Amino acid sequence: MNPKFSVEDSQNLLEPWLAVIGLITVMWSSVERKIDECVVVLFEDSNGKNKPLTLSRKLEFIRKKLPLTNLSIENIDEVFKATKDVAQVRDVCVHGVIESYDSEKMVIGKVQGKSQGYKIEMFTFGEKRLHSAGRNLTNLNSVWERLFGEIYAAAGNG
Repeated sequence: MNPKFSVEDSQNLLEPWLAVIGLITVMWSSVERKIDECVVVLFEDSNGKNKPLTLSRKLEFIRKKLPLTNLSIENIDEVFKATKDVAQVRDVCVHGVIESYDSEKMVIGKVQGKSQGYKIEMFTFGEKRLHSAGRNLTNLNSVWERLFGEIYAAAGNG
């Protein structure tokens, strides 16, 4: 934020950023739920012992189990990559702190590293990147919804 802006100007500049961050946050929940539902169905069908809990492990689990469903999902690697990319943006937006913003870009600082040290990494987002993440989430929601439906049906539930 530029100190030359009034409180009203600052609010007017911030609201569009907050709207897209809110969209990303809410839409991610829908995608994550579908991923979790895929894991549950595949896990129950596999007699596994440890259900994956992190996004990376969930996606790897789904990747390993998909061939057993006889589903041929085109571009599954692209779906997984897009899912991870949007999850990273969402993670920064939700767990980071807004350091600065103007009408063209927002800088968010997020603490990195869990075991040693304390490092704040700065992420700069342009308007296009955040809006793109929001649009990708809308598309990913449809893809994961379809994928879950196919996995559910292949498990004999549909």
